[in-house]
Amino acid sequence: MANAGGRVQFDFDGALRLARKLWALADEIDVRRRSRRSNANSARAKWEGPLVSEFDALDESEWANAEKIAQQLRDEARLWGEAWAGAMNQQNKNNRMAEVERVRDERGRLEKLNDTVNPFASDDSDDQVPMPPYPAVPGPAGFAPTATEIRY
Repeated sequence: MANAGGRVQFDFDGALRLARKLWALADEIDVRRRSRRSNANSARAKWEGPLVSEFDALDESEWANAEKIAQQLRDEARLWGEAWAGAMNQQNKNNRMAEVERVRDERGRLEKLNDTVNPFASDDSDDQVPMPPYPAVPGPAGFAPTATEIRY
């Protein structure tokens, strides 16, 4: 259960910083992968030996593995963006709950007495504080924050 006004234990800045670093690492792997493929093609063109098929297999394996690693890093970066959005959403909900409680506490005694006499009377404190929108998920490659904490 959420804690009204409580702080979500999440490193908002650190999560997006990590997402950017993961994305940049994936980009670096792609650059090096293409460079190594270019070098392999140059070597293959001048190949003079019986082990060309073994070289081709190793080159192909390296190409595929590097591609997979880069994709996994990008997937992880996106997950950090999603985690950031979820944590920001929860923090905004916590802040809203605290504001709803504050509005309820400020209600006059007469209104509270009326609630006791007529328990079906509606307490519109919830309606007075709008529900915060779910933040957009920060995306590649910049993973910039898409929302700020809502303060009431």
